[in-house]
Amino acid sequence: MFIKPSKKWRNPEGNDSIMVPYTYYRLCESYREADGKIKQRTVLGLGELLDFPTELERKELADLLTEMINEGTFRLCDKPELYDAAIGFYGKWLEEKKEAQERRDRLAEEARRKAEEAKEVKVSIKLKSLHPEMSRAIGAEHVCFDTVKRLGIREFLEGCGWSREKVDTSLVQIIARAIYPYSEYKTVSYLRENSAVCEMFGLNPDRITKDTLYKSAHDLWKVHKNMEDFLHRRVCSMFDIDESILLFDLTNTYFEGRMEESELCRRGRSKEKRDDCKIVVLAAVVNREGLLVRTEIFEGNRQDVTTLEDVIGSLEKDMPEGSRHLIVMDAGFSSSANLKWLRDNGYDFITVMRSSGAKYTAEGPIRTVTDNKDQQIRLQMAKVDGIEDTVLLVDSDAKTAKERSMYELFIGRYETGLKKIQAGIEGKGTKKRDKVQNRLGRLNSKFPGVGKNYGISFTYNEKDVATSMTWTRIADADEATRKMHGKYLLQTSLDEKDEENIWKFYNVIRTVEETFKTLKSDLDMRPVYHKTDDATKAHLNLAVLAYWVVSTTKYRLKQKGIKVRWEELLRIMSTQQRVTMVAQQANGHILKVRRSTTPEAKLAEIQTALGIPALPVCSIKSVWLRERPPEKDPPSKSGG
Repeated sequence: MFIKPSKKWRNPEGNDSIMVPYTYYRLCESYREADGKIKQRTVLGLGELLDFPTELERKELADLLTEMINEGTFRLCDKPELYDAAIGFYGKWLEEKKEAQERRDRLAEEARRKAEEAKEVKVSIKLKSLHPEMSRAIGAEHVCFDTVKRLGIREFLEGCGWSREKVDTSLVQIIARAIYPYSEYKTVSYLRENSAVCEMFGLNPDRITKDTLYKSAHDLWKVHKNMEDFLHRRVCSMFDIDESILLFDLTNTYFEGRMEESELCRRGRSKEKRDDCKIVVLAAVVNREGLLVRTEIFEGNRQDVTTLEDVIGSLEKDMPEGSRHLIVMDAGFSSSANLKWLRDNGYDFITVMRSSGAKYTAEGPIRTVTDNKDQQIRLQMAKVDGIEDTVLLVDSDAKTAKERSMYELFIGRYETGLKKIQAGIEGKGTKKRDKVQNRLGRLNSKFPGVGKNYGISFTYNEKDVATSMTWTRIADADEATRKMHGKYLLQTSLDEKDEENIWKFYNVIRTVEETFKTLKSDLDMRPVYHKTDDATKAHLNLAVLAYWVVSTTKYRLKQKGIKVRWEELLRIMSTQQRVTMVAQQANGHILKVRRSTTPEAKLAEIQTALGIPALPVCSIKSVWLRERPPEKDPPSKSGG
């Protein structure tokens, strides 16, 4: 850019009879037209520039303004007057640019309105021919589309070098999994026959196949680490969330069908009691709002206690220097080695003590609180031998009743098992020492909280064949077990003296349990039907990505006072449909109008809370005309 002078005339002050010349300066730039000719245009009017009389000063001013306008940079200048003037002119340019854009927007809106008015032509139609067709769900898709946009997933994937079609396909798949969590094969049918989500992206659903979705899921898995970090930072900045408390837990899901050779798929303790199937483990760290922080996938036979260091240790790079987080976790992770690692790495913790039979001494007064179900909970500080941390005894009547009922049920089943072993010894059944002991071992492993309270003895002959079996319930052990029903000990590194605070800190663990419930029940994480490790990881990752959409949407609604389960939200949102209305005009033309239905009251409340428009924007044309096929000539009455 350069500064160009021009000569102007004006009346001296107080004298309108004469005109005097003065020099006016403009910031200009050169450009080339389509025909190759070079022309100039004014960028900004600068006035007379009386403070910069020399050509050199005006050139320096032009250089500063060029850098500010074209590059947005502000290099240092050893002439304060010149720099201040450049800043002032740059501010003026920004104001003029904003005003010009507002004028263009007003003109564009007016043009759009006039174009819409021009479309509103009155036509006569035959009412009996009016009918709807091609109804597709749009309510849940509209809400999820808005959440995906706010999460910035498109920007992240485009930053990975993905094409627009590849990005759109992935976003469609994530939204579909949040709404209709089924296999890729069923998802194809859903996209083609039930949902209008493809219309929102301008995609032809007939071009999306199960193989397209399989490939898309695998591509999303390849970038899952960076994507998870991106989404975590995004929601933290969106909601200004305090992550001083982090919840750690894991779950597993089982495989159905035949699994090929796998390093991930292993036999382990299934949380769904499907010990007949191999499983895979998903570990997660969430904040107290139920928003994800980190996920990891482990092989099915990985012990819970061995996962903490891998998962929590991976968070350190994202933590502000000098920050201290509180890790809330269940007893499965509270080994002495894990608690030491947490202390050594600057974490506080609250956990259930692993040993249910720990010898404790209750100290101080009992404090009674109520949980979210209005059930009474008694809290009391306690001391445990060899433990320096703060320990809290929690006693719940409701939990006592539940555990007592289960204990009585298990006693009945355990004794039934003992009677079967005895019947085998006394009749035609298992009698060899090894086989009898193995059978008893399987029974004890099935009811570990019951078997330890029984004294069992066998009589063997010289051939190691069992000839008799007796058992008795150990009264002291049974009484000790019953005494601990409904009670558990919380151990924490916090120097906290308020019993209720400790209990409330731990009670947020229910949030991560709700997370896993949503993943498994609402988002189809279980069971797994895939036959390779990569496909399994892609399947789990897709459920996790859908959970980002679900949890973010629910959190935004929670901020507006709307607390509702995702299943219920889907029911409410399903009331909005996208429909094509078809009618025959009086002149024989066929008129088709495709529109979204007006949201009903509950959905309108949700849309208002989320700040999204009532009617979604779709890329398919709304109205078109088509000639009616010519009718055949009627037969002649003359029979000719």
